[in-house]
Amino acid sequence: MRRAGRMAVGLGLLLSLAAAGCSGADGGEGAPGGGDKGRSTAPSTRMHVLTRTPCALLEEKPLVDGMMFRAGTDSLRTEPREDSSQDGTPETYRQVSCHETNGRAAQGGDLWLLSTSADLYERVGPACRRKRVKEDLDRAQHRDPVALGGSAYWRSIKENGRPGRELVLCDGNLLLEVTAFAPYGSERGSVDGTLGKVVEAAARLMEEGLRDPSAPSSTPTS
Repeated sequence: MRRAGRMAVGLGLLLSLAAAGCSGADGGEGAPGGGDKGRSTAPSTRMHVLTRTPCALLEEKPLVDGMMFRAGTDSLRTEPREDSSQDGTPETYRQVSCHETNGRAAQGGDLWLLSTSADLYERVGPACRRKRVKEDLDRAQHRDPVALGGSAYWRSIKENGRPGRELVLCDGNLLLEVTAFAPYGSERGSVDGTLGKVVEAAARLMEEGLRDPSAPSSTPTS
């Protein structure tokens, strides 16, 4: 992975920090506290649109170390959903999700799982407010979220013997959640680096596939 200092400020920086944090780059494998929590980025005003492209992008090339994923289920919610805003008025968003399994599953059960969910709001603002609510809830429930630049956070998770990583980030009108699990019985220390790279690569591809090419992209300076 490239160091954050070599990458542009914005989503690329946040994702490089996520990969560093998720891989235990703080010096302790699997320990919360990775990433550059002291560095912040200006909020993005980039707009995104609802497409099926992200799920296809996840299959086009290896996410990490030759690891190819194949689509299990693609879900596209074209009907709008509502979320309460700060003043109680409804905020409308639409959702696309991709659930992937590793193609190496047939080779001795070496099964890695990947799940992504993208919520696209009609305007900038609600996505990052919702990210903050989720992060505060994880912190209140002692789930050890690790903040990344103010617009993203990651945390270690485990389910049915599978060590995993979850990355939650907002970018303009996009709220993106990426979850990856290693095979059953994997040791946390041996798979943390790969988990971090998988969620970083998947998040980058999802954001790229949902980006609105016709909308101007700008980043406030204050």
